[in-house]
Amino acid sequence: MKNNDYLNYNNMLDKALLSVVKSALTQASTDGLLDGHYFYLTFKTNAWGVVVPEFLKKQYPETLTIIIQHEYSNLSVSEKEFGVTLSFNNHNYHIIVPFTSLIAFSDPEVNFSLSFNPTDVIPEEEDEPELSYSDDNSNIISMSDFMKKNSPNDDDVA
Repeated sequence: MKNNDYLNYNNMLDKALLSVVKSALTQASTDGLLDGHYFYLTFKTNAWGVVVPEFLKKQYPETLTIIIQHEYSNLSVSEKEFGVTLSFNNHNYHIIVPFTSLIAFSDPEVNFSLSFNPTDVIPEEEDEPELSYSDDNSNIISMSDFMKKNSPNDDDVA
């Protein structure tokens, strides 16, 4: 093991800073945002696990910045990602953004911003989710097969 790999300070720092973003989003999902506060979140559009409408991927093939301010709903935060419903072209779409795809976060009200070095690594223990928007441009997201390949069989049952 190289000395550089032993204490990966850049990785530790990114994890610590991401916890700030998670806390801010969690508080916004619970309490809403106070007047004046709003978040800019920039992420890699083509990163593993990002779910956005296809027209946005085509329009913004590298990065996309979203604003969480007045017109958002269904903001949810997990350890690995956040999801939020936003309006694009007068239609609501629920997007999902893994924290590993984040490039930047800011709250201009308090002149606070962070930047990140997103990774392109697909988690080994998970298959890439097959998520897509339905063709009828509705607000429905279709999800398929999130089960792991190694599901329990009859021999595993006690």
